[in-house]
Amino acid sequence: MSSDQTPPGPGRKQEREKSLTHRTVDGFLWSAGGNAVQVVLRMLVLAVLARLIDPASFGIVSAALIAISLLEVMGQVGTSQAIIQRLELNKRDIHTAMSFTVVTSLLMGGLLYLFAPEIAALFGMEGVAPAIQLLALAFPIRGFSVVSEALLQRWMQFHRLAGITLASYVFGYALIALTLAHMGWGVFALIYGQIVQTIILSLCHIFFTRHVFGLGFDWKILRGMLVFSGGVSLSRFANFFAMNADNFIVGRMLGAEALGFYSRAFNFMIMPVGLLGNALDIVLYPAMSSIQNDEERLRRAYLRAVSLIALTVMPLSAVMVVLGQEMILIVLGGNWTEAVVPFQILSACLLFRIGYKANTILARAKGAVYRSAWRQWLFAILVAVGAWGGHFWGISGVASGVGFALAAQFLMMLNFGRSLTLASLGELASIHLRHLTIAVLAGGGTYASATFLRAQDAPHLIVLVAGGISAGVVLLTLAILAPRLYGEEGAWVLGTVAEKLPAAKRFL
Repeated sequence: MSSDQTPPGPGRKQEREKSLTHRTVDGFLWSAGGNAVQVVLRMLVLAVLARLIDPASFGIVSAALIAISLLEVMGQVGTSQAIIQRLELNKRDIHTAMSFTVVTSLLMGGLLYLFAPEIAALFGMEGVAPAIQLLALAFPIRGFSVVSEALLQRWMQFHRLAGITLASYVFGYALIALTLAHMGWGVFALIYGQIVQTIILSLCHIFFTRHVFGLGFDWKILRGMLVFSGGVSLSRFANFFAMNADNFIVGRMLGAEALGFYSRAFNFMIMPVGLLGNALDIVLYPAMSSIQNDEERLRRAYLRAVSLIALTVMPLSAVMVVLGQEMILIVLGGNWTEAVVPFQILSACLLFRIGYKANTILARAKGAVYRSAWRQWLFAILVAVGAWGGHFWGISGVASGVGFALAAQFLMMLNFGRSLTLASLGELASIHLRHLTIAVLAGGGTYASATFLRAQDAPHLIVLVAGGISAGVVLLTLAILAPRLYGEEGAWVLGTVAEKLPAAKRFL
């Protein structure tokens, strides 16, 4: 069912499909564009903070954020996802969801503040309890805006979401964290940056949905939401444990400094495409939800999402593995050499980390949240086992164990996505084999260039730039000589660029 209100009739279905496609593409461009700017800013901010704040302080904040993330999942209970997925929505639904998230967020924030010392004791690290208590103060504020953010996503107001996210990062985290770090506040610079960013983000979401903002309660509505939200929450809990089990094990077994190295390696690896994954989630979920009963359109949307992820992520992954040393040393500095190997290992698993998102988005759009949840829990167990087994070999061993878990999760969810659509295993295998070929060739070109320049003792920046140019030359050559490798998704991207940027038609 389309989200458009065009009445049925000759040619109307094609018009509705075109309208939804255009809105989805526009939304993705807004989200991806805003995220691209944010990636650059985050790298610049991280480069400065890494030179002003020691790795142990980053480890303390990473540990505190584990507790915050868990309580955030418990406080929201998936109601925001229910708001997006519902085909029909009224103010009573909105007010009930808002009231529920406000109450649960207040409760969870209070519990987090009171039990911070006990939670911190699980990590066995000094300084975690005060960090948790400070971050807990902003927790209830976020509860007031969760549903507002979901409404902007449902209404496909992606330009506003992109602007809000960027503004909150610049005037919240970046401005506050950099200023306080320069003044020597250490770990508290990171904490207050997080708090101010959360406050700005929440207030902006509320401002742009103020015409429907309100509190109210209807038990029947809430009960209906919780049926769907329960499955979402089970998946989110599993995802939380999967994404934080390795950090907990590193912090508990190897200490704050090791956690600082590992968490920065992971966050730096995920930063460029993690924001791409978030953009896909924000845009594809409402789009897929609106066509959840149209099997053929849903199949095409799913295959295109899988293809675009492979097209983007696989070559980038190969380049990041080859140039991992230069990337870490340039951005973080010479004190972070221990993060290089974990970064390269995790970069090799980039497709697995991002690729499964298309399948989880599809599962939520189709309402198959409980079938997705048990797979997420199995993934969480695999991460915990892999990270624990790997910690005997340090943070590189943890990264390897997590990599195996990510690969297993990717294959499992890819098969699940196939079962929810009319897509075949042959189609999915063909997509990934084509882009694996491209990635190997791009990575080979980068490796040849980097190896030569390293032998000449070239500066890290020269090696990085030359390696990136080499990969770009290979990708462009393949597009000219072997365009079939890029498939239908490559042609679609070029066509979309030509449509959105008329001046580009002369070159495409």
